[in-house]
Amino acid sequence: MKVETDAILVCSNCGVEGEHELLYLSDHLRASRCRNCGSTLRFSEHVYAEYAWDVAGRTARLPRRFVGDVFRGPSWVVTWPVRALRKPFSIARELSQVTAFEPRRRFPRVVRHKDAAL
Repeated sequence: MKVETDAILVCSNCGVEGEHELLYLSDHLRASRCRNCGSTLRFSEHVYAEYAWDVAGRTARLPRRFVGDVFRGPSWVVTWPVRALRKPFSIARELSQVTAFEPRRRFPRVVRHKDAAL
């Protein structure tokens, strides 16, 4: 997962050329958000499912990566417990970033007039 924060695009909502945040999952662009107006454009309706597949794919590659790290140098084995303890926090941070690309639900504002009968 990757969030790119310095892309310059023209917003389809406000029409301003400015910074956008881009969400990549498994090296594919999945959503963008305008920093000017906050408008979110999702390129997939299944962002959460794709994030789950992305995490599952990274988890499946861990044993191979662990063996590769051990053969590169035994000192890597010492860092694995610390990395394992920090992983839930990084997953929570990633999940909050994915959730930030959820379009904001805007409910119609209720306008009440003082002359309206209740």
